This record gives sequence, C-alpha cells and structure tokens, in this order.
Amino acid sequence: MKKITLTTCLLILTLQNVWAEGEKETSSTAPAVTQSDVPRVMPTPQQTRIAGLIERLSTNHAHEIETLEADGESFLGLFREAETADPQGCLILLHGDHGHPDWPQVVSPLRETLPRHSWCTLAIEIPDMGGRATPVQVAQTTSEGTSDTDESIANADASTSAELPNEAQVFARIDAAIALTQEKGYNQVAYLGYRSGAAYALRYAAERGTTSQALVLIEPRSTTALSDFQLAQNIDRLRLPTLDYYFDRTNVDARFARQRLAAANKRGNQRAPYIQIDALPDARFDPTGNKRLTQRVWGFLKQNTLQSNQRKTLPEFEKSLFYESPLD
Repeated sequence: MKKITLTTCLLILTLQNVWAEGEKETSSTAPAVTQSDVPRVMPTPQQTRIAGLIERLSTNHAHEIETLEADGESFLGLFREAETADPQGCLILLHGDHGHPDWPQVVSPLRETLPRHSWCTLAIEIPDMGGRATPVQVAQTTSEGTSDTDESIANADASTSAELPNEAQVFARIDAAIALTQEKGYNQVAYLGYRSGAAYALRYAAERGTTSQALVLIEPRSTTALSDFQLAQNIDRLRLPTLDYYFDRTNVDARFARQRLAAANKRGNQRAPYIQIDALPDARFDPTGNKRLTQRVWGFLKQNTLQSNQRKTLPEFEKSLFYESPLD
C-alpha cells in the first residue's frame, strides 16, 4: 500500500512539472495584452433613458413625440395640444438633471393635466450636467481664512456673469421650442422648470429680458457652477410674473428661499408679481399632491397671463319646441 501511494505522488509531481513548462511556453509565445487593446465601452445613460422613453410612448402616444433641432443637434420634445376650444397659450417644461421630458414627478402630471385647462404643453429634453459619479466640488479655504464660496457670495456682480453647465445649448433648445409652439398657432408662452430645470428657466428669463409672459419655478436647485446666492441674484433682473413653488425641508432650503425673496424685493419693476409659496404640505407625488400642484400652476397662469375670452356663447333657444305639448 505504501508503494502505491509513493508512485502516485511521483506521478502527480511529474504531471505538474509538465503543465508548468507548457504554461511557460504559452506565455512566452503569446503576445502581451495591454490595457489599450481592451475595447472601452462608454456608458450613455441619457441616450439610453431617452430611447427607452420613446419606445414606451411609441405604442399609444406616438403623436406627442416631436424631434426638434438646435445648433445642429436633434433632441426630444413631447407636445400635447390644449384640449379646449379656447386655448390660452403653451407651457414649456424643463425637467431636472438626469431626468427626461415625461419625468413622473412634477413634469408628467402637469404635462398631461394642463391641456384640460386650455394650455398646451411642450416638455423638452435637457442635457445632463455631468455623470452621476462626478466628484463633489468642495470650496477651498484661502490663507486669509475665507473660502472660495464666501468670496463668490461677497462679489454680487459676478453672479450675473456665471453660467450653468450647457447653458447656451439649453437656451438654444428653448428657442427651438418657442418656434415650434408658434408654428402650431400658440402666441403666448410660459416657462416652467423643475429643480435644475428651474435654474435654466430662471437664467433664460433673466438673460433674455423676457416680458409679457410667465415663469414657474418648482423646487429650484442650483449647481456647483453657481452657488445658491449667485442663482438667486438673477431674480433681481426678472421682468415677468414669477411663481416660486418650493419645499422647505431643510435649513438649506429655507436659506435659499430667503435669498430668492430678498432678490425679488430688490427688483426695480415691482409691477410683475413675484409669488413665493412654501408648498411642503403638497410635496406628495400621488394623485392628491399632483392635483394641488396643477391647481396652483393653473391658477397662477390664469391670473398672470393674457387671457382670451373664455365665455362661450349660449346656443340658440328653439322656443317652438315648448309651444306645444309633446302629448298632443
């Protein structure tokens, strides 16, 4: 029994040596694989997200899909006609970062409901500001003990010159959206932005000096490119009625809201109302919360835009139908 065990062990050692020699020969003859030889697949989350949205809507809502173009680049728009005989205008909706034009929170409920209240809606695709794994930028402290953020807040003049990521691209898309609504026969336009979309809408209205229209900001959010204070200073330049609809969840939300209200109070043109509402009780993304949101936005638009005559003429009354009893 001992002899068999010893023989078996020697056989195993011999096979291991032969296998090792073969591995050396293979590794020496095979070309070395470098990192550059491995193909890199770059993820495109926005393209994937938009393609999935188009596929979902193509079955029953293909008539809503619009392909717009700005600066030689195509982008998605979702258009819904006003569902009444007395349309009042068109609302252009800007979704938040890493969203899409039918985002289930805020954008989709308003896009689908406002057409019942005489407003067409056009939600457009907004490019992502950056990847989800983009590192957070932290303000660096200087030798004097002040931070970069403190210096930007102290310099209010720089607030109007700072830009959002992709700002020129988004502005061109808003211009293309306005042109589409005019082609479809809507002369009056209002703007609504959600979170970072609200930042774009605010910057657009301030930079273009927009008048005789309306602006709705839903839970506005700034970015690392602009501090909250810098973004709020754009409200000082607004010349159109504005609804600031926010949710006071944290101290940061409350501070940002105070900064926006302070900028609104400094406006030279106080005839255009600025209405700020802490809508935290309405921050329910369910049928009840969506109904309250729609009522707030619709009521604001109705009171602060040019309303065409919505009184329908009474039908002619055929008195002869009642002169004789149908029983005679």
